[in-house]
Amino acid sequence: MAELIVRAELGALAAIADFLAETLAGCGDELVFAIQLAVDEACSNTILYGYPDGEPGTITIACTADGETVRVTVTDDGVPFDPLTVPPPRLDIPAEERPIGGLGIHFIRTVMDSVTYAREGGKNVLSMEKRRAASG
Repeated sequence: MAELIVRAELGALAAIADFLAETLAGCGDELVFAIQLAVDEACSNTILYGYPDGEPGTITIACTADGETVRVTVTDDGVPFDPLTVPPPRLDIPAEERPIGGLGIHFIRTVMDSVTYAREGGKNVLSMEKRRAASG
């Protein structure tokens, strides 16, 4: 398992994307891109909303890839927040009438095959899985 620990600051997003690209090299550009987008969205939300007192904490990205599945876990010490409780956005009404927010979580749910949340030891733990396409 590869792991990266960063300060919860927007400047860390590039390092996270690079870490995922290196860790998942050989998994296929499309898969890597989807995972980078989902992780970027999750981390952006944590950075922007997880530390209302202004002092950024840390985000840990753990990534494993086996023959069939890529697993990424994003752990942070921000305020408790279960993104899976966010209702799906209403895509059947015009964008200007929709409430702001919720699209990022919807996006994560859409591009990943499995998303789970837990609060463990005072930390938010978001686990995501994406199946690798069968080659051949």
